Amino acid sequence: MRRPRPAALTAVLLSVCILGTACAGGNASRKAAGPAITTSVPAATTEVGVITWNVPAGEPPTLDPARSAIESVSTIVANLCEGLFTLGPGYRPEPALATSVEHPDPLTYVIRLRAGVTFWNGDPVTTEDVLYSVERILDPKLGSSWIGWAAHLDAIKATGENEITVKLKKPDVVVPNFFAMPAFHVVQKSYAEKSGKGFGTATGGVMCTGPYRLNEWAQGRHITLTRNDAWWNPAKPKVKDVRFTFVTDPAAQVAALAGGDVDGQFSVPRAAHDQLAAKGRLLYGASLATTFLSVINPDGALSDLATRQALHALIDYKGIIQSVYRGTAQPLRALVPPQAWGYGQDVYQAEYDKLPQPAQDLGKAKSLVAGSAKAKEKLVLAYTPAIEEENRIATAVADAATQAGMRVELRPLTAEQFGAVFSSPQARAGIDLLLSSGYLDFPEPLAYYQFFTTGNFYNFGGYRNKDYDAAIAAAMVTGDGAARAKEVARAQAIMAKDLVNIPIATQYVSVYHRSGLTGLVPRQSYLNTPWAAELGGA
Repeated sequence: MRRPRPAALTAVLLSVCILGTACAGGNASRKAAGPAITTSVPAATTEVGVITWNVPAGEPPTLDPARSAIESVSTIVANLCEGLFTLGPGYRPEPALATSVEHPDPLTYVIRLRAGVTFWNGDPVTTEDVLYSVERILDPKLGSSWIGWAAHLDAIKATGENEITVKLKKPDVVVPNFFAMPAFHVVQKSYAEKSGKGFGTATGGVMCTGPYRLNEWAQGRHITLTRNDAWWNPAKPKVKDVRFTFVTDPAAQVAALAGGDVDGQFSVPRAAHDQLAAKGRLLYGASLATTFLSVINPDGALSDLATRQALHALIDYKGIIQSVYRGTAQPLRALVPPQAWGYGQDVYQAEYDKLPQPAQDLGKAKSLVAGSAKAKEKLVLAYTPAIEEENRIATAVADAATQAGMRVELRPLTAEQFGAVFSSPQARAGIDLLLSSGYLDFPEPLAYYQFFTTGNFYNFGGYRNKDYDAAIAAAMVTGDGAARAKEVARAQAIMAKDLVNIPIATQYVSVYHRSGLTGLVPRQSYLNTPWAAELGGA
C-alpha cells in the first residue's frame, strides 16, 4: 500500500481545540499559528452539469474497491462503491448498506442489511452479494491490503433475511470500524465473477451501488462518473457528471486550477496556496495523517539507540513546518496525531504532554554520534521524490546528518519501488530508513500502533518489545474508552523511548475548488466516503 491505512474515530472537531486553531467557513487563510480549520460550509443548493476534478497522485491502476488503499484509487472509488456503514462529519459511523449493528457479546456483531437497494444495473443487492464481497477481500490471492481487519475472524455468514453475523475468535475493538471501510464495500457477485481479472479495469469496469456510476475510462486521459439517479439515499448529488484528470506535475496542477480548466483538487501544492485562495475557495481540515521516519533495518547502524537518538535530535522540525509545509502542518510528539484520539481524550492529552517536544539540537546529535561507532556507519534513507514535501524533507535530514557527523545516503524510489517496500522484503533490502506519510482511516490509535507488535506484517523493522506487545494486547480487548486509552498511551510511551520510528509532522487536509461551488468540508474521510455527492452550486 502506498500509505498504511489504520482504523476509527468519533470526534475530529476536537482537533480544532487541540491545535489551537479557529473554525471558519469559506476561505481559510493561513495565520502565524497555521491555517484556520473549516468544519462547516453552506450546503449545495443548485444543480451543476459537470465538474473536472484532478487527482494529483495520478491515474489509478484499478477501480476495484478491494485495492483502494492508495489515494489515486480511493479518491474516485469512494464515490462509486459503498460499505455497510459510512463515516459522518465527526467520523461517527452512519448507516449505509446496513441499517444497524448489534454487539450481543464480545465476539459477535449482528448486522442488519438495508432492504430494497439496487446496483447501478437495477439488480437487487442480496445477502449473497454482501458475503461474496467480504469473502473476496479475505482471499490472499487477491492481494487486498484490507484483509488485515480479519486477523481474529472466526466466521462471517448469513443468519437471517437481510442479516449477516460476524464472529471473532477473540475480542478486537478495532473491527467494527472496518464496517465503514472498503473491507466491507459491496460489489455485485455475478458481475465480478464474469469480469474475472478484468474487474476494476478500464475494460472490465465495476458494479456497485454508490451515488455515481462509472461512465467512461479513457486511459491516459480521464475517468468520468455519472450520477446514479436510483441511489437509495434521498440526499441525491447535485453534480451530474464528475470528470477526473490525472495531472501530477505541481506547476501544471496550479496552472489548470488557476486557469479554470480544472474545478478542484485535494492536496493542493503548498507553494500556490496564496495564489489559489485569491481565485476560489481554499479550505483546510484537521487530518489523521502523519509523516515519519521508520526503521527498516534494525541490524545496522540503527541497532544502536544512540544512532536513533541522534537522528531524532538533528531534524529541524520547526524549519520543516515553516519552509516545507508552509505552516500547514504541526510537529508531532508521537506517531499518531492528536486528531485521532476518538475516545479518552483527557488520558491521551495528559500522556502526550509527557513526551518530549520535538526540537532540533545539533549539539546533542554531534555528541551522540561522537560516542557511538554505529552512528558513524552509512545509513540509506529511502523516500519518494514524487511527493515534493518528502523530497525536501529527505534532503534536509541528510544535510543535517552531515553536520552532525553522520553519513546518510539518499535513495529515491520510483512509485513502483516505493509501493513494493510495503509488501516485499526483497524491495526493502539495503534500506535502513524509510520516509513516508501514513494516515488513519478513523480515529483509533490502535489502528496504527498494532502494526508495531511482534510479528505483525507491517512491522518491517522487526521491532520487539514485550511490554509494548502486552499494552497493545490489553487495549485490543478493552471496551471502555478511558481504560483503553491508558493502555495505548503506555505502548506509545514505550515506542517513543525506543524510537522505532521518528514522527515529524501531521499535515492538514487541503482542498481547492472554484468559486460557485459549495458543500464540501475537507476531511480525511474523503478517501472512503462519497465526497462528490456533497458538492453542488452555491
